[in-house]
Amino acid sequence: MTLKEHIDDIREGLKTNRYPNEAAVSQGIVLRLLGALDWPTYDTQIVIPEYGVEGTRVDFALCHPSSKPRVFIEAKQVGNIKGAEEQLFGYDSRVRVPIAVLTDGREWQFFHPTGEGTWAERKVCELDIITRDSGENAEKLNRYLNYESIRTGETVEAIKADYEEVVQQRQVATRLPEAWNKLLEEADEFLLHAIAEKTEDLCDYRPTDEQVLAFLKSLEIRKISPESTHPPTISPAQPTLRREPRTRNARQTRLRVTMPNGTVIEHPKAIDTWIEVILELGPDRVLEVGEGQIISTSPNFRDGRPEEQHGQYYIAKDYSTKDKKRLLDRIADSLGVPLKIEIVDK
Repeated sequence: MTLKEHIDDIREGLKTNRYPNEAAVSQGIVLRLLGALDWPTYDTQIVIPEYGVEGTRVDFALCHPSSKPRVFIEAKQVGNIKGAEEQLFGYDSRVRVPIAVLTDGREWQFFHPTGEGTWAERKVCELDIITRDSGENAEKLNRYLNYESIRTGETVEAIKADYEEVVQQRQVATRLPEAWNKLLEEADEFLLHAIAEKTEDLCDYRPTDEQVLAFLKSLEIRKISPESTHPPTISPAQPTLRREPRTRNARQTRLRVTMPNGTVIEHPKAIDTWIEVILELGPDRVLEVGEGQIISTSPNFRDGRPEEQHGQYYIAKDYSTKDKKRLLDRIADSLGVPLKIEIVDK
């Protein structure tokens, strides 16, 4: 069986209460997955159960070389994972390992104990065997717990890199509200352009800079400290847009794409041309050339931003006309397909 098939079977077992206690989770899930990840679970010098740590014990210590712990795994009864982080980190404060794992069989939490901050700040990844895609679960388990990768040191480098990314994301989150306030206050040129582009994509009319500026000034700008991660709010008592007539003074554009066989795809809205061209090229081929930010087989793959479903595929929609052209040029180049992509007046 592949790792994904093991995960699928465990998922069904979790749904039918096949693992009623901690021992069942340890034997039926943890050891099973470690075996699928090529760990020699029969070798108790490499996969050490009940590893002693100064008067207490951690459920499993994964070692390389023999008897040298690289990973601690603490297993709990299904549903009892909450609050067990301090216990796991208590082990690590005595014996330092680069990877610590807390699981109840269904949820899996991966930590980088040698990082800085609280245990929550050192959490790198969370998995859910039932709700998360089995392929994604298999990918993450392979990334952090594959035996050969532990032996080569690849896993340690991977979790260090992922921890650094988590730290960077946290720092960005603390500054986003401040950046938002400054953009609103300064009426940044890029912000004006971005809002105008998005409005044009939605309704085919491009607002003037004055209209966009009036809209921004109508927002209630709430000062937010850099420590806050909450975005500014719009007061319901305030108007969000002045009632000004739509204008066609600005240039109105759309996409025109000529396919290799001479067929021209052109719709009044750029989004319709964008979707049809991707479907013509083949969603699977677009995905294969690394355009995972454009298309996926999972819904809400871009944090809930607009997407359109076609069969098993979900295609992102929230790009300006210029960005749609740029992305189609890149896709065509990657696929070796001679497309002629133009932005034309409506």
